Amino acid sequence: MPTRFDQFGAKPAVLRCARCGRFVDWEEAQVQVICSCKPHVELPPVLVREATDADRAAARELFARDFGRTKIVAYGEVMDIDQMPALVAVRYADPSGALAYRLHGDALHIVALATDPMWQRSGVGGHLVAEAELIARRLNLRRLVVSTTNDNLPALYFYQRRG
Repeated sequence: MPTRFDQFGAKPAVLRCARCGRFVDWEEAQVQVICSCKPHVELPPVLVREATDADRAAARELFARDFGRTKIVAYGEVMDIDQMPALVAVRYADPSGALAYRLHGDALHIVALATDPMWQRSGVGGHLVAEAELIARRLNLRRLVVSTTNDNLPALYFYQRRG
């Protein structure tokens, strides 16, 4: 029986599952082009540490991909996130996320948070924010402050879930 693509003489588009790489036909595909597969292995643990000089290049790439540049406006100031203290999250020995912060008064300000698209929605951002909170507690800071734009709905949802 011919498929609906064969009736018109066109070849079907090649779609691949974003999780496992299996080819997916149009009837099975979903909005994000995933099939019904389940992750076949447990995700490796997320290790969070202060960014080393070796981590800075990877963190810069993550921030540039998410923000388009490394100088951003936050808290009414232009800030160079390359020059700020940063945390990196590591999976499989590669940086999978980065968080830049500054200490200001009685608060730790999260200035930028970026996650590699491959590891989004897998806990990387949450681990980075949790480590920033631990740093604030160790320094006896009273507040952990974050700023985002109203049109960045994923970030609003992410931070609102964490209180």
